[in-house]
Amino acid sequence: MKLFTAYLICVSILAGALCARAGEDAGNESDPFFSDLSTREYLTGNWGGLRDRLTEWGLTPTANYSTTLQGNPVGGVRKGIKYAGLLDVYLDFDLEKLLKLGGTRFVITGAWAYGVNLSAKDIGNFFTVSNDFNGKFIGLYQLFIESNLWKDRLTLAVGRMGIGDDFSTADVFGIYVSAVVNTNPISLTYNIPAYLSNPDAALGARLRVKPVRDFYIAAGVYNADPDAALNQDVSIDFDFSFDDGVILISEIGYTPGGDKGSAGLPGDYKFGAYYDTGKFGELSDEEKKRDGNYGFYIVTDQMVYREHGEGAQGLTLWAAATYSPEEEINLFPFFISSGFAYEGVFTGRDNDVAGFSFAYGKLSRDLEDQYYEIGIEGTYIYQVTPWLGLQPDVQVIIHPGGSSAIPDAFVAGMQISVDI
Repeated sequence: MKLFTAYLICVSILAGALCARAGEDAGNESDPFFSDLSTREYLTGNWGGLRDRLTEWGLTPTANYSTTLQGNPVGGVRKGIKYAGLLDVYLDFDLEKLLKLGGTRFVITGAWAYGVNLSAKDIGNFFTVSNDFNGKFIGLYQLFIESNLWKDRLTLAVGRMGIGDDFSTADVFGIYVSAVVNTNPISLTYNIPAYLSNPDAALGARLRVKPVRDFYIAAGVYNADPDAALNQDVSIDFDFSFDDGVILISEIGYTPGGDKGSAGLPGDYKFGAYYDTGKFGELSDEEKKRDGNYGFYIVTDQMVYREHGEGAQGLTLWAAATYSPEEEINLFPFFISSGFAYEGVFTGRDNDVAGFSFAYGKLSRDLEDQYYEIGIEGTYIYQVTPWLGLQPDVQVIIHPGGSSAIPDAFVAGMQISVDI
């Protein structure tokens, strides 16, 4: 019953937006609220001008709600249908406007997650089929202060942050429903449990230096205790502990065409390495512990075709790979994924995005009868309004759980995203 109630609400919002658009086309402007419902940036609008005034004063409040309904009519451990949702609420304080601290901001974010993981309950695979599957909790996500110095050539941040929100990620990853690369290559999370991203975070610090245009160097140190960082169960979590070692990470990047006035098409090329100082149990015998774990990653994306004009419409190719040499303690010693995204593939639908991805993960040789898992995804974001996205999605999981003992699965579903 809860499932149908949640999606009835979402479908009602969608229907309201479509009706508002139809009303505008017919010249119906009798209701100020509904007259701009199809063109406003946020569902709740500008709050009578208050949202703009708050931004002018130094506070930018935003919220995003994402919910996914998926089922596997074919394959997996059993057939099933599950849904989940995630609400993020952001408060971004511009301390330059509020306290005259130039180039400094303070960010605090809360998250509410609910629902059931279709991959864990019904499919039995590693490549989680939705990034909205985050358990059930109400908790603190981000709480950090960030300063940009020397004309943004140096950025320093300290506080509670998600390591995966700043390292080994790319903007194009956000279009996918599956958690295979959204927000990072999923192998990193399996190999390093404290390699966290939205909605989980940990105490840490990060530094980014941009000595010349199109090139940067970044480094960070984060709490390596996942139990102190993960939001779990239905609870209010404000844990700031810093125990059980640290994760050290560094990344170098080349970003051609990323700045205004840059020649050529935009791209992003990243290479990173990390080291976790914590203890790790061997896959063949959890009682045996090893000190430390390390690995490497590459993330690249490049626009290869742009339509005429100054917009972002066009084709972008991307690829990502991770390598974790210690097979005795790493679930995925090798992982590779690639795909493409095309924004504005249909005439008159400039903000829609079509995407495809392929992912292969090789499992550790120390696992019995488990060899590899493959995930394939096709997705399309239909941007109904600037604040509402409707996203049909299909996935194929080959060798769920890395074994042929579980039938290959076909997954179909829908994700709805609302900027509130």
